[in-house]
Amino acid sequence: MSDVETDTLDIAIVGGGISGLAAAWKIHEIAPELTVRLYEREHRVGGVLETIHHDGFLIERSADMFITDLPWAINLCHRLGIQDELLSSNPTERRAHVICRGKLIPIPSGFQIMGPTRAWPVLISPILSLKGKCRLICERFVRRRPPGASEESFSQFSIRRFGREVFERLIQPLVGGIYTADPDKLSVAAALPRFIEMEQKYGSISRGLFATKEADQDQAESDSGARYSLFVAPRLGNEQFVSTIASRLPKGVVQKETSIVGIARGEDSLWRLKRANGKEVVCRKLILAIPAHQAAELLLPFDPALAGELEAIVYAGCAVVCLGIAQQQFRVPPGGFGFVVPAVENRRILAISFSSNKFRGRAPEGQYLVRVFFGGACQSEMMERSDSELIEIAIEELKELLQMTGLPTTQKIVRWPNAMPQYHVGHNARVERIENRVAEIENLALIGNAYHGVGIPQCIHTAENAVERLLGKSSSTTVR
Repeated sequence: MSDVETDTLDIAIVGGGISGLAAAWKIHEIAPELTVRLYEREHRVGGVLETIHHDGFLIERSADMFITDLPWAINLCHRLGIQDELLSSNPTERRAHVICRGKLIPIPSGFQIMGPTRAWPVLISPILSLKGKCRLICERFVRRRPPGASEESFSQFSIRRFGREVFERLIQPLVGGIYTADPDKLSVAAALPRFIEMEQKYGSISRGLFATKEADQDQAESDSGARYSLFVAPRLGNEQFVSTIASRLPKGVVQKETSIVGIARGEDSLWRLKRANGKEVVCRKLILAIPAHQAAELLLPFDPALAGELEAIVYAGCAVVCLGIAQQQFRVPPGGFGFVVPAVENRRILAISFSSNKFRGRAPEGQYLVRVFFGGACQSEMMERSDSELIEIAIEELKELLQMTGLPTTQKIVRWPNAMPQYHVGHNARVERIENRVAEIENLALIGNAYHGVGIPQCIHTAENAVERLLGKSSSTTVR
């Protein structure tokens, strides 16, 4: 019997997360005649996007929504025909809080990650001192950096423009809740380039936010912390999104529980993929939709320099304690979508999300679904705590901050070790070097959240662009 699994494939995709699935669907749309296989080592596809149905709760193990002003995820939902399954976020709860000196304080209305779109809510907020508010107002008069100046970290950029207090009390916790990153290492150019563009165009982040505010007509005035009116989620959770893609692909495309442990390329320019069972897969084009460090392992024998660049992309991990809690157990009812925790508060948690406040159908009647986040780049030691320890800490924090009584009615813990790529200073230059090298290697593409954004829309966009480049075809499948 031959060790070769099939006849030569046109394209093989390694990795069945949202990036790999989006790539497979794009190929199906623009080149359905090609033979394609997607190899996923786990028993399910979707990667970190997984939804658990437990005791009447709908629990997301990672992201629980995606933004629509980046069009790529919503476009894919339209092309799949599931746009009517998308839920808008709860309009009565579109706000967030921040811990300030041990108390929950609403983030000022209109404050968007790195600056205000409205002045008065910030000026009356108790989060900042008078000195901090004056420094925030003075941001308009801070000189823009000259083009070509050395790259700044997120903390350097934020403190230069807004001062340390605004950074520590508002900006750091909001961005930390997205990237779980060390602000002294996070590249603002890679993670939040629009703020650099605002500085260059308007000379000020505040002026830039005020100038672009009118373009966001669908944003509610009460939104705080993020543009929550722009977020949606599938009715049955993000598992519905990924499972729909997998089910719509032609039979046999998705191969679960199939590990690729090595790759090589022969003189015939065909890729040869070695499976864990010893079988070989032969393909003309190869897409690696796996974390950068896993791609580095496969590419090391083939291209050590490329593997070294990929290995240099650092990852962090996090843990999420998911709790079901009866409404009467809270003396202070959880309001809004949740709260973030500044590092200067020296607490053991990163953030708490009230999932049942965001979208309907996430918890049984009379219950809250609460998710407590631990770890990240600055609290990596928390990942060493046992499940029972993290659950105990989560309960202690809820009792102190929200005066919760009793114990949760249900609990689940999710761990994502080494799952979140860190966009350190120099990230964009490294990605450029990676992509330049990949462009020199015929019929190879790298996709995933390690390169051009960690969100669902960015992963889809990177995957679709890679497919178009690999096939030399332009897309005509955009739907809005």
